[in-house]
Amino acid sequence: MKLSKTNQSAQAAAARISEVAQLLYDKGWAEGGGGNLSVNVSEHYAGIDFDFRTYPVIPIKNTYKHIAGNYIFVSTKGSRMREMAIDPGSNLCLIKVAKSGDGFQVLFEDAENTGIPTSELPSHLAIHNFLAQQGGKERAIVHTHAQKLIALTHNKDFKNNEALNNVLLRMHTETIYFLPNGVGYLGFEVPGSESLAIGTLEALQDHKVVIWEKHGCLAVGADVHQAFDRIDMLDKAAGIYLDCLKAGFKPELLSEAQVSEIKALLNGA
Repeated sequence: MKLSKTNQSAQAAAARISEVAQLLYDKGWAEGGGGNLSVNVSEHYAGIDFDFRTYPVIPIKNTYKHIAGNYIFVSTKGSRMREMAIDPGSNLCLIKVAKSGDGFQVLFEDAENTGIPTSELPSHLAIHNFLAQQGGKERAIVHTHAQKLIALTHNKDFKNNEALNNVLLRMHTETIYFLPNGVGYLGFEVPGSESLAIGTLEALQDHKVVIWEKHGCLAVGADVHQAFDRIDMLDKAAGIYLDCLKAGFKPELLSEAQVSEIKALLNGA
């Protein structure tokens, strides 16, 4: 897909994806082809003229009526974030969801481009459909392997929402400010499985980030930068916790009174 031939707003969206891909790699969260991302860019393609008849419709198991006709940038199967940072055009697919919502087309501007969407595409479509149904501002999905968050999930004491949030929301103030509802926690599921997708959708009902046991995490945001920021804040909180343990003491955590003060400020009290 030659992004130079797309409109300027779509190019800007791809550039932001490229920036976040570099950040993910620099963080050490994107080993090999680890992680994937997608962004609903329908607003950038309004009025763009494609001859859709030249692109085969690929059927999908479910029907996603809330994103029917939408355009979505999604990472290609096996793409590396370090390569996406340099050349997003060769590591992203532009797909168009069928008007019936039960299929999609991979749109190429270069007939020689044979990019295939990530194997996690069904999960991405299900989440985008949910986000569109909710009518919020979230358009982007980032899945990555944030190592400090993964480390916490190896501790049997943190294998539930309450315990995990008790640490992540009380290690430093930023997580409360920007993620007042905390994070969702999903026990181990096989990567790419339907049960992983279903569990993630359930957790996204109340949270913007879901941590997957011994695997990684997934965040949604208005754009890829916001999704990245949410993961970055949580990984920092996990890092502070682990640093305290390495220094030989158990962290004190923010007190309940301090947490309440911050939440009262957020609520305009």
